[in-house]
Amino acid sequence: MKLCINCKHRLDSEVLPKDQEYSRCGFERPISLVTGLLRPIPELPYCSSDRTRGGRCQLDAINWEAADSVMTPEEELLKGNPL
Repeated sequence: MKLCINCKHRLDSEVLPKDQEYSRCGFERPISLVTGLLRPIPELPYCSSDRTRGGRCQLDAINWEAADSVMTPEEELLKGNPL
C-alpha cells in the first residue's frame, strides 16, 4: 500500500510537525516568482486532499515515490548483514 508517510514528497506541517495527518504534499513544489525560493509549506496542499479522486495524486497514489529511508522487505532482511 502506498502511504503518504512513506512518500518522498510528504512534508511535515510547520504548525503541527508531529501530527502526520497535517502533512503537506511537495509534489510539483513551484518556485516563488517573488523570492526565487521554493513555495512555502503552508501554501502547499494537504496530502489528504491530494489523495482523493479529484486530487493530483488520486486514490491510486500516481505521484507517489518512495522516500530514501523506506526499505523493501528484502533490504530490511539484509540490513546489518553485508554480503
